[in-house]
Amino acid sequence: MVAWWRRRAGRGSGAAGGADDGPARRAARQAELDELIRAAYEEGAPVPEELAAEAACAGDVRAMTVYGIGLGNRGAVKEAEEWLRRARAAGDQMAALALGTLFMDRGEFAAAERYFRPVAETGHVGARQALAELRALRESAARGGPPPSRPEPVRPPADPAAGSVPPAASPAEWAGRQLLLHPDDDDHPHVLMAMAVLKAEEGDAARARAYFAGALASGDPEVLFWVSRMHVAQDGLHGAREHVRRAADAGHTGSQHTMGVLLAEQGDTTRAEHYYRLAADAGHTDSYVNLGVLLRGRGDLDGAERYYRRAVEAGDAGGMNNLGNLLRQRGDMAGAERWWREAADAGDTDALVSCGAVLAERGDWDAAEPLWRRAAEAGHAGARLNLVGALARTGRMEEAERWLRSVDTDAVVPGSSGPHGAHPTDGPAADDRPVGPDLAAVADWLGGPARAGDADARAALDLLDGEPGTA
Repeated sequence: MVAWWRRRAGRGSGAAGGADDGPARRAARQAELDELIRAAYEEGAPVPEELAAEAACAGDVRAMTVYGIGLGNRGAVKEAEEWLRRARAAGDQMAALALGTLFMDRGEFAAAERYFRPVAETGHVGARQALAELRALRESAARGGPPPSRPEPVRPPADPAAGSVPPAASPAEWAGRQLLLHPDDDDHPHVLMAMAVLKAEEGDAARARAYFAGALASGDPEVLFWVSRMHVAQDGLHGAREHVRRAADAGHTGSQHTMGVLLAEQGDTTRAEHYYRLAADAGHTDSYVNLGVLLRGRGDLDGAERYYRRAVEAGDAGGMNNLGNLLRQRGDMAGAERWWREAADAGDTDALVSCGAVLAERGDWDAAEPLWRRAAEAGHAGARLNLVGALARTGRMEEAERWLRSVDTDAVVPGSSGPHGAHPTDGPAADDRPVGPDLAAVADWLGGPARAGDADARAALDLLDGEPGTA
């Protein structure tokens, strides 16, 4: 749905009524308001902002969605999120899709998937398409972005006043949207950029360049962001760094986060912190997480915890997992386990590994195994090795060997024998690359518990050694 506000001609126009309206007049006004909200919700028809707010405050779930999208359209993103979350909590699928698109446009892929997937599982075509686009964006970021960063996706530009509107399928579609959003402002930077796109599509290079120059001269953050995306597509993320910096310095939140990522990768943590803080102040959830990682690396646990908790408040599973890691470092295992469980429930693979490790350390391998299996199937190298150990303990050596051969041991956190996980590290595990180690790794893996007197581990080692009469 695309909805944007239309302004009312005056205080007395439209459906507004006075305080002394009779019951019939109030009923008629309510019916008119209901129809306005219905048309906005189902058809994307314009509706006065104050009426959308009135209906939303009165508890109309469709109005909450319409109001939230409208707020996002005019840049009030935090307030938009609040209303969309309320509508989504009431079961509104449109609100879930709008929230998912908002996060996807900011490059916060994990958060976007949490909103898209439940709707897609109902068979909703739009949500399934959104998941497909999200998958493509993740793959693109994995090819071009520096891990463990989560930079803005490379895609056609999104209008800053359309943060919760589904993204355009093409630059021409985006251009058409801008002309609709700004029908009476021929000098608006986005209109100039739209005209540059349309003229380029028509083959009129001279006029396209003229419009493009006008848009660029405006210094508009979103125009600079689009220019940076063009250079990213052409030169790669690092090659486009100067253009990303220009957009960041002009105030584009996603570009500020991306500059933080690039600088942190380079080791310039002071300047990285500057950009992360700018993006975090604007509500960029991934910057909360990355800033927390940066501060924790300096030993500022209080500062790191503050930003992790802000990420948690925004529903970010990575923030939950990292908060658990930090609390474990502080010695608060109860708090750590609570947030690992929350993150695991949200699908964070690091948290699944940590929860499984805690259970295994308590001897509950049966409960740990399905958690590791989920993370292993998602590609987590440490989880795969943990699963190998769990399988070997009960003699399922053929399956253990299959999993072991999929593990890149260089991608696993080094340490003593025992389950990986529940360790105070931040960020996602590295992608595994199969190298095919032999079963000697299993023996090494099980050696520690066996020497400590674990009968199951000893039996599994006997199986590996080929001794008869063991189980």
